[in-house]
Amino acid sequence: METKGNGFFTFNNKSTKEYEGFIDDHHFEINRIIRNRNSFLPQISGSIQENNNETQIEVKMKLHVFVLIFLVFWCLFVLFFLIIVLITVEKISFDVLIPVGMLLFAYALTMFGFKSESMRSKEDLKKIFEAK
Repeated sequence: METKGNGFFTFNNKSTKEYEGFIDDHHFEINRIIRNRNSFLPQISGSIQENNNETQIEVKMKLHVFVLIFLVFWCLFVLFFLIIVLITVEKISFDVLIPVGMLLFAYALTMFGFKSESMRSKEDLKKIFEAK
């Protein structure tokens, strides 16, 4: 694992490690090192506890806070547009389907992007921690 850089932008990262972040006694925060941009890359945090002579690792994966904020504002804007369209049209038409389609597309894109990345990270973490 690579320690996370201090800068906001990291250029020429030629690391051979797959993950970066930090680990202390009972807590860690990591994310996968990628060579391109992926807004849906999970931010992984976890805690390490010992129970009955076994080590338990609890892992949480979530979207980056800026991506989450962007999605909330974008969806609120589209919902506002949908409400305006519903108020102004006299009968349901194709105009209503555009914002509904935009919301469904945002949901599908987010779920597909995040789930595919989180499944990969889950498999990597099982290998790294030699989990059962």
